[in-house]
Amino acid sequence: MAIPKNITKEHILKAIERIDKEINFNPNRKERVWALRYNNKLYPCKLVISYANFYPNKEDLDSSPTIFTTYMALQYLKNKGFNDIINLKEKK
Repeated sequence: MAIPKNITKEHILKAIERIDKEINFNPNRKERVWALRYNNKLYPCKLVISYANFYPNKEDLDSSPTIFTTYMALQYLKNKGFNDIINLKEKK
């Protein structure tokens, strides 16, 4: 499967807002290796895409590797103009 093509930059921004509002989202969903940096905050790339899917498709996108990979999420974010993606392992 793949990331639905109807996810827009606006949907991604709404997903970022949703993450900002969540106090305790699942710790397994936190950024591990790759993160989107937006407004000096880090966001897990796959979680952003998963949440962004809710707005056009009315459900969070299953983020299992059989649906989409981290690298697919990175590329999708870059294609939507989110280029500040960092490798956390290189940051240290």
